[in-house]
Amino acid sequence: MILQFHLNIFRPALMLGIVAALGLVTGFAAPPAPAPVDKEETKKKEWNTGINAGLNYNQGNSETIQINGGILSEYKKNANELRLSLQGAYGESALTKNSASNKTAQTTVQNARGIAEYRRLVNEYNYIYVNGDAKHDQMAGIDYRLVAGPGFGRYFLKKDIQTLSAEAGLAYVCQRLSGDVNDSINLRLAQRYAINLLTGSKLWESIELLPAITDPSNYFFNFEIGAEAAMTARLSLRIVLQDQYNNRPAKNKQQNNLQLIAGVGYKL
Repeated sequence: MILQFHLNIFRPALMLGIVAALGLVTGFAAPPAPAPVDKEETKKKEWNTGINAGLNYNQGNSETIQINGGILSEYKKNANELRLSLQGAYGESALTKNSASNKTAQTTVQNARGIAEYRRLVNEYNYIYVNGDAKHDQMAGIDYRLVAGPGFGRYFLKKDIQTLSAEAGLAYVCQRLSGDVNDSINLRLAQRYAINLLTGSKLWESIELLPAITDPSNYFFNFEIGAEAAMTARLSLRIVLQDQYNNRPAKNKQQNNLQLIAGVGYKL
């Protein structure tokens, strides 16, 4: 009976001790509180934006100036991908005749192009897309060229270090070449490859072919190959070769238009 009396007295203390011990064990075993989410840092990872610019200037018996610039922004989150690009170039040349005040100036380069493409992943490698492309090139006689349409695409390589994709779809083309307006429904075939080097540098190339459905001999294509060599984490040197071919160019214009662009790039 004395033993039972002592147990009755110490039972509440024993239960409190057990509860306290379990609380300590649970407290030490509980996972640490999650770190606060940096919304700005998350947004930077979703968006990848860079700007580029170049300048060429010569003065003397002739004066030549050419500037080029552009911005490229890519967004990736879950099944959504967006690519926005805007680039342009302007150049003029003046030849000195007899005296410095007697010069004949003419525009040698004047072009601009904007591209927007949205991709929606169906699974890891396949996607549907819709894109739009607006272009102006005074020297090629392209007052404007508007291209827009949907299609299907597939990633054949999809890694952080390299990507390879191909697309097929339809595009509505409306353009004015040296004042003549025409439109058509075109087939669109495109391919793009990019590789990111460990040094922060990168290489890329892309091909786009658009033949008219009712007249395949009426077509144009765009080709681009470029490289960026990183100097710092944000600054890089870049060089891009662009070839734009139109099988039926504007009147008195050449079919092929080649452009080599060199400058610097800056990652925002």
